[in-house]
Amino acid sequence: MTGQPEVGVGVAGRCCAYACNMDAAEVLHFARKDAELTVRELAERAGVAASTVSRIERRQMDPTVGMLARLIAAAGLELELRSLHTYRGNFGALADALEVDPDGTTHPDWTRLRAVLDYLYLHPTLTQAAIADKPEPSGSELLDNLLAGIAEKISDDAGLPRPSWTKDVPALTAPWISPGTPRMQAVDRSETPPQLAVRGITLAANNLWRDRRTEVA
Repeated sequence: MTGQPEVGVGVAGRCCAYACNMDAAEVLHFARKDAELTVRELAERAGVAASTVSRIERRQMDPTVGMLARLIAAAGLELELRSLHTYRGNFGALADALEVDPDGTTHPDWTRLRAVLDYLYLHPTLTQAAIADKPEPSGSELLDNLLAGIAEKISDDAGLPRPSWTKDVPALTAPWISPGTPRMQAVDRSETPPQLAVRGITLAANNLWRDRRTEVA
């Protein structure tokens, strides 16, 4: 990944804020609080479920740019993207794809992982080279298994041989399931790619791979 993303929300004469590395959860929370709206009020204005707003703010859902812009607009602001990260590396460069929460715990950088998969979707001829190099141990069992499982899935989908390094990544010592209500988790179980399930990860495919049929531009 290269470059610094600069994301802004604002409207002339009222409020404006720009920040490097501000993620979707922070941008949406800022806009909603600035508009003095509850989660339900913002959801009603945007015509989406309140759970959608809540999941984005809790980093349980990574919205498309179109969805985020729609929610920001419902708060009376405008989403502005000054620059974007571009992906020019490979899986070997993703060992640091982690974010640190205020309490010190870490979790995968879902936005960055999705950006990689979006890039490979647009440049499929680069897939084999992108997954060839083994990432260094990240210190996170979950991220190590995610990278291995993702590499195996995109290999299988493309009809390519799986990279040999994925066999060296042991499955999770304890199963992991994406946060959510019991109903959400049941859906995640039914939609988890087998390449992740065998590693002890329960995560619906659409949390990483966009559904291109319903993608909002």
